[in-house]
Amino acid sequence: MGAGDFESRWLAPDVNAVWTRFLHVTHRLEHHIDRRLQEQHDITHTQYEILVRLADSDERAMRMSDLAERIVTAKSAVTYQVNKLSEMGLVDRHKCDRDNRGVWVKLTDAGVERLEGAAPCILSLVRELFLDTLNCDQAAELDKLLGTWSDNLDEHDRNPIGHPDHRAPDPA
Repeated sequence: MGAGDFESRWLAPDVNAVWTRFLHVTHRLEHHIDRRLQEQHDITHTQYEILVRLADSDERAMRMSDLAERIVTAKSAVTYQVNKLSEMGLVDRHKCDRDNRGVWVKLTDAGVERLEGAAPCILSLVRELFLDTLNCDQAAELDKLLGTWSDNLDEHDRNPIGHPDHRAPDPA
């Protein structure tokens, strides 16, 4: 393997710096939100996201598999978090009437109360740590970049790399 082959396996230093900074900033943002929610509302950010998705769904209930897909995490991770939320009385779990394999999760009144109490905390943090640091032009540019990344991820979800249907980008 020549030096060029080895080099092509790694990101260029300037690009790697951008990637590393992106990861660092997003992890720190997640850490701040998670810590504040735990300190003030005794729930994690993931648990908050579960409560939000349930509150936004019909009859405040969803199948566990749909919930995992909506918060973009493994079913086992959602099961763990839902078990914790159930122990706190914030959600109820029950078997699906039509499908014995399916499990439904329903937001309880106590869950709605916890969500409503935590929402101002999240909104304050999103403003303080994220939105207030951007001017209108930066926010528009970030929205454009996020749209580009989202579209790219959607394409990879449809045609994963290494999957027989994956098509290499057209060089033209």
